[in-house]
Amino acid sequence: MKDDKFDSLRKFYFKYHYIPSFRELSDLFHLQSPGAVGYWINRWKDEGYLEVNKEKLIPTDRFFEFPLLGSIQAGLPHDEQENYETVRLVPFTIENPSNTYVLKVRGDSMEGAGIMEGDLVVLDKSLRPQSADIVAAFIDDEWTLKYYFDKNGKIYLQAANKKYPDLFPKRKLEIGGVVIKVVREYR
Repeated sequence: MKDDKFDSLRKFYFKYHYIPSFRELSDLFHLQSPGAVGYWINRWKDEGYLEVNKEKLIPTDRFFEFPLLGSIQAGLPHDEQENYETVRLVPFTIENPSNTYVLKVRGDSMEGAGIMEGDLVVLDKSLRPQSADIVAAFIDDEWTLKYYFDKNGKIYLQAANKKYPDLFPKRKLEIGGVVIKVVREYR
């Protein structure tokens, strides 16, 4: 689901950790009519994002879903695309939910950073990378997960595993997002 009001609601929730009141929703959405606020609440209830418990709106598990866009090679760059799924995340470190997505890690090039094969990396595509940030990068037509470095205007990518070489773009480098969280399941 993609709508600006829902994005605003999730951003509010992830910042303050509660669903706003009708009055707060009116202010948040710049709406004058309680009926207009009710329309949006009923829509999100019907779509399974919110439910009512003891006259309070609470988010459902679906409210916390973020797109799992596939996997990313933590090794040598790779161009494979996969199917779209979702994954549920606890929201406490998600500042920009409409710009957040998840990738599953394949490979071992980021093990020195504590990112192992099978981990999920949570990325924010609205952040500009700073030197030493871990990024999903599209380098010379292939995706990879690496440290981003900018040394005096010379940009390159570096693995956290000595067996992989530094990557310098020959034709093109695009950043798909900065890693903000790593999720590991043990079972």
